[in-house]
Amino acid sequence: MPKNDNTPVLHCNIDEKAFSRAMFLCRFFTGVTLVYFALGSLFYWREFLVNVAAMGFPFAVATAFFIAAAELFLGLFLVLGWHTRLTALAALPLALICAIIFFAGDYNKAFVAVCILLFAPLCTLFLLGPGMISLDYKRSLRAARRFFRG
Repeated sequence: MPKNDNTPVLHCNIDEKAFSRAMFLCRFFTGVTLVYFALGSLFYWREFLVNVAAMGFPFAVATAFFIAAAELFLGLFLVLGWHTRLTALAALPLALICAIIFFAGDYNKAFVAVCILLFAPLCTLFLLGPGMISLDYKRSLRAARRFFRG
């Protein structure tokens, strides 16, 4: 289909500071939620371990510890903004697995709400990145200064 020369071209002006604040809040609340679930799994270790064993995961103790520890560190990495896109990508399946274990395979409304409410910001962080208020941004600035030294 030929392009009409009278078609207006729309440009989207983005306020970088507002975008960075929004990404920080998204990272912060999602990371705190992941840390909350991980600490809940560790504080109620016996119930979490029983759920892991009852669901048939191999090496129940090691699997339960790995899932809880990984979710704790992924949440902390999101709060700090360290390797944000990779962290968000890794947190997507891990949060789903942890939610399945946390709810003991009972797929109720709370389970669906938790999965949807974690899926949306993790996808946003994966697609858009961390923003300027993050360790990723500071690392990128250092790398650019090192590369463009005159």
